[in-house]
Parts: sequence; C-alpha cells; structure tokens
Amino acid sequence: MAGNHGGHSQKFTPPHVHGRWSAKLYMAPVWFFVLFRIYHDGPHHFLHHHPWSEPKMIAHLEEVDKKYGTSYATDNMHFH
Repeated sequence: MAGNHGGHSQKFTPPHVHGRWSAKLYMAPVWFFVLFRIYHDGPHHFLHHHPWSEPKMIAHLEEVDKKYGTSYATDNMHFH
C-alpha cells in the first residue's frame, strides 16, 4: 500500500523553472504569426477554397482569356 511510511509526509514542491517570463515573451510573436497565417491562408490550406474558384473571378479570368486570345488564366487553375 502506498502512503506515508514512518508517519511523516513531505509536501511536494514543483521545481523552479528559470526563464518562464522570457519563454512567454518569445512565444507570443510566434503564436501571433501562426494565427495570422491561419487567418490569411486557412481557407486555402484547410478548406481547399481558392479565391479564383469563385464564379465572379472565373468570369473575369475568362474575359481576360477572351480579350487576349489565350487560355493561360483558366488553364493554370488547379482544383482539388
């Protein structure tokens, strides 16, 4: 059985971690950058939503192709 053997108990004290404040100071910009990139790139990377796959943008790209007699704008679109 686990317990205090011999009738005395010791209070647990967690170890002192040096640099806790500086670690928080350095990690704040890192998390800011990660959340900033998720905000801006999230729909593309996680939802596979591309801004050029919206009907308004497709219509614009088709107009560009028609104007210049090419198919570069619509041929280079990749879909998942």
